[in-house]
Amino acid sequence: MASVSPRTAMADTNLALNKPIAEGGHTQVYAAANANDGNSATYWEGAANAYPNWIRVDLGSVRAVSQVVIKLPGSWGSRTQTLAVQGSSDDVSYSTLVSSATYTFAPSMNSVSIPVAGASVRYVKLVFSANSGATGGQVSELEVYGTAGQQTVSAFDRIAASSYTSQSGIQLEPASEGGLDVAFIDNGDYIAFDSVDFGSGAASFSARVASNASGGGIEIRTDGINGPLAGTCSVPGTGGWQSWTTVDCAVNQLSGTHSLYLKFTGGAGNLFNVLWFQFSGGTGTPPATGGDVVGHLFAGYQGWFNASGDGSPNGGWVHWSKNSSAPAANQNVNFELYPDLREYSKLYQTNLANLGNGQPAKLFSSYDQETVNKHFEWMRTYNIDGAALQRFGADLSDTPNNWKTNRDSVAVKVKNAAESYGRKFYVMYDITGMDPSTWEAAVKHDWTTNVVNAMRLPSSSAYAKQDGKTVVCIWGIGFTDRPGTAAESADLISWFQNQGIYVIGGVPTYWRTGVNDSKSGFLDVYKSLDMISPWFVGRFGQLSGADNFSTTVWQPDFAFAQQNGIAYQPVLWPGFAWSNMTGGPRNQIPRLHGDFMWRQAYDMKNIGIGTGYIAMFDEYDEGTAIAKAAENSSMIPSNQYFLTLDADGAAVSSDFYLRLAGDINRMFKGQIPVTANHPTSHQQ
Repeated sequence: MASVSPRTAMADTNLALNKPIAEGGHTQVYAAANANDGNSATYWEGAANAYPNWIRVDLGSVRAVSQVVIKLPGSWGSRTQTLAVQGSSDDVSYSTLVSSATYTFAPSMNSVSIPVAGASVRYVKLVFSANSGATGGQVSELEVYGTAGQQTVSAFDRIAASSYTSQSGIQLEPASEGGLDVAFIDNGDYIAFDSVDFGSGAASFSARVASNASGGGIEIRTDGINGPLAGTCSVPGTGGWQSWTTVDCAVNQLSGTHSLYLKFTGGAGNLFNVLWFQFSGGTGTPPATGGDVVGHLFAGYQGWFNASGDGSPNGGWVHWSKNSSAPAANQNVNFELYPDLREYSKLYQTNLANLGNGQPAKLFSSYDQETVNKHFEWMRTYNIDGAALQRFGADLSDTPNNWKTNRDSVAVKVKNAAESYGRKFYVMYDITGMDPSTWEAAVKHDWTTNVVNAMRLPSSSAYAKQDGKTVVCIWGIGFTDRPGTAAESADLISWFQNQGIYVIGGVPTYWRTGVNDSKSGFLDVYKSLDMISPWFVGRFGQLSGADNFSTTVWQPDFAFAQQNGIAYQPVLWPGFAWSNMTGGPRNQIPRLHGDFMWRQAYDMKNIGIGTGYIAMFDEYDEGTAIAKAAENSSMIPSNQYFLTLDADGAAVSSDFYLRLAGDINRMFKGQIPVTANHPTSHQQ
């Protein structure tokens, strides 16, 4: 039970006083407006017996927050309340600022103060799950303390249009790509943002827009609605109010910190919608504006976990177990990292002992839409641009079977989640284990029959495009232990490209020299690709190994790719181990509490690389997952070995590798400095 002393001295300002406040419901007359009116005698009380209750205050703009103070009337008796503190910049995607804990409210003071140092949010939400003194959460005053001034926002971050400080004439609405868009725009309307930092110079502006007709424009102005004009972007007709495209335009060199105004121009009536915007140039490497993949960071997404009872046609445990039975200690455990279970709404009981913290040892299923949604929510929260959806086992037959039905169902759920959370995705064919006599025809057939015609994945607004072309990846081309001759591989690449498709090749480590893991005679095949993505997982360890690869592999690879007009997407990975799967050594290639993956990114960025692929998002089997995982022994079953995130001598939060990936993405895009040591804190 948390015991928090009342705050006695307020160096900061109460940012919540009389600000807009909302609730999930209330009982009788005890509405949310009572909770930040400055009167501790009035209070909000959540709807009776309807946990979780929530109450949320809008601070008006993104602010640096240090404390949340919760008060009850001083005359009330003692009670405990269990609650979590969440924060958001857009009132759509929330992150946990303080995990759920139980707080004691004592007579006379009846106040608790909860530190939330390091939080930068616009919306603060309290989520109640218990109250010993009533049937719903209770708050007489919700106070949020932080700096009174507007927090500086980097112009080089992607900024949600809905996060404006002030506006004129616009309304917000849900966007098909996730979040809220600025809509119902008329000529002369604007949105404004305080304290935008342009560093030593921004040279271009990008915005995500949708319009039913052409003729609109965005004026970029500083320090007032009629302030200096830095540039103007034309907005074309995109075919609909939710048909999104990215527009780009040059701006006069902007530097320093300014208030930013986006003024909308055009004829009568609604002009267009705006979802986000971003500046580039100046101090950082500008993100690519020609598409969704070059200049962006993607993560491989397996989506291959099943559990008994999840409704999947597979009808049992897949990938968690070596067979279809539930994982049991020292018998059929097939995975190395145990996931952090705390945010999943659906879980399935294993045959493993309880976790060290006493909670039952359950696991998620990738067949559940809720699970896929959670993963893509994390991608959005932690600044990962999208997912490469692994697609295994293409064949020439259209006869349905349980495995294919499950695979295709997950693919549609990935599409749904990517659309909901504003992430991009593309199909990545893994040709491992395919029939050497039919593999090429099988991929062609599967793409046309299933991916395009049946599931219509490339028609999704979330499907990745590059240079105006639909993206596909073929992983395994040229590997010595994968099918395919040079002629077959070249023919498949040409088949896709002749349809206007942008082809990425997942290729061997030594593709350029044609030795070791690469077949010989494939150099012309590799050169025909639009983008090349060499595989590096397990090829080296330690910081010195990354430095050596930087000199001997990445630098000459990147130079060769540039000389031949090929985009370069190297693979980054956090560490590796698969002792439960194969009996190999435990913690085989250590993560070094984030230093290992950061060193790879740092070395790549110093070469000039700004595009990356992380292996993998959810690969708990081989210990490469960056998704939330067990921090220590309290979060794993007590009777089975699993690798935990504290294995290398530092305690890190379960979301650390997601946060690290987000910072790698920022460094690649020039939004934060290039530093040898990662700026990502080990704890939230």
